Amino acid sequence: MTHSTAIFRTAICAAGLAALVLGRPSAAAAQVECGDTPLIVFAAASMTDAVGEIATAFAEQTGCETSVSFAGSSTLARQIAQGAPAGVFLSANRDWVSWLTENAPEQVAGTAVTVARNGLVAVSRSGETGDIAELLSARFAMGDPEHVPAGIYAKSALETLGIWQDVSPNAAFTENVRVALALAARGEVGAAIVYSTDARMEPDLAVAYRFDPASHPEIAYEAVLLKRGGPAGAAFLDMLSGPQGRRILSTYGFLPGSDGGSG
Repeated sequence: MTHSTAIFRTAICAAGLAALVLGRPSAAAAQVECGDTPLIVFAAASMTDAVGEIATAFAEQTGCETSVSFAGSSTLARQIAQGAPAGVFLSANRDWVSWLTENAPEQVAGTAVTVARNGLVAVSRSGETGDIAELLSARFAMGDPEHVPAGIYAKSALETLGIWQDVSPNAAFTENVRVALALAARGEVGAAIVYSTDARMEPDLAVAYRFDPASHPEIAYEAVLLKRGGPAGAAFLDMLSGPQGRRILSTYGFLPGSDGGSG
């Protein structure tokens, strides 16, 4: 990607979310009605790198100023319900899109579309092991299973394996999956349960165990247009779910989504 036509700055929003802001380029851009205010995209933390690149491409190609905030899906859904001015919501869990639709229908403008899928792994510095129970017998990190999608999937997988009750006392629950990954990368825990795509982000960590996809609910990322999104939000969703978005997502290890929505 080029940086000559976009202005980047990293900021911390009042809610504590990392935000990437891309300014309007001066070169000719695709005809999209950008609106008077930036398009704000709320996206799951596990999609930070991929969605950041898609947002860059969107700003360069349309001229629409775009701000992307990354956090846990539950945090983002609750903030949207409370009136946060997001125009697009990208969740790592279908349940949080459904929750938003049920609890704040006035915020939702479209039907959710599955844009990507993922896998679940355990990572550590030592790498491959055949015994997940042994790996998690010491301190490990995972998303909070009460509300973080990665944690919900992890708990389900460990319950399926019949070891949740044994290993859960060793778990450090985090506010999103990237924090769990960082704890393992810094050596503060021996392992972390993260998405397959996250495992690619830290060169000092290796996949120690791959969970059977049948052991947990399908990891599907859903995107939905919100009322504040307008034409720019619709155009962003088109790019995200279209060939260019799929290509970028695949370079970061995400599996294909689908052309339909879940409602």
